[in-house]
Amino acid sequence: MNKPILLFAFLFLNSALFCQTTSVEKINYRKLTYSDFTKIAVNDTSIAVIDLFFSKKENAMYNQMSLLPLSIVLFAIPPSRLIGVGTAVISVPLFLNGSYTLVKYRKKKLYKVLVDYKKTQTLPQWVRKRANKLLVRYDDLEMDY
Repeated sequence: MNKPILLFAFLFLNSALFCQTTSVEKINYRKLTYSDFTKIAVNDTSIAVIDLFFSKKENAMYNQMSLLPLSIVLFAIPPSRLIGVGTAVISVPLFLNGSYTLVKYRKKKLYKVLVDYKKTQTLPQWVRKRANKLLVRYDDLEMDY
């Protein structure tokens, strides 16, 4: 009779002790959306940085990387093999540049830049240059209306 009570008490105390440990939740950066990043934004400069990162990623995916699969298909078809080689010569550097852009402007780096900007109010120089150009474009668009 004494053993089940001790076993129950041991399990209860262990579960209570293990439940109180705090762990830092890992952020899945890939699943963050535009609206999640705007919640982190402090001012319109950080909104411009978010727009910059998302537009660069979209341009890399749709404009630069879409030509390579087409050239591979053209290369596989025997009558159009010469055209496939020509488009592959053009599309491989574009695909590599698009891959580099996707790595450079990934969401994890955007999150780190925004958190750092929120703390220190300074942007890295490569982001600051592009964000300033984007802010000037936004001002020009507002003046046109």
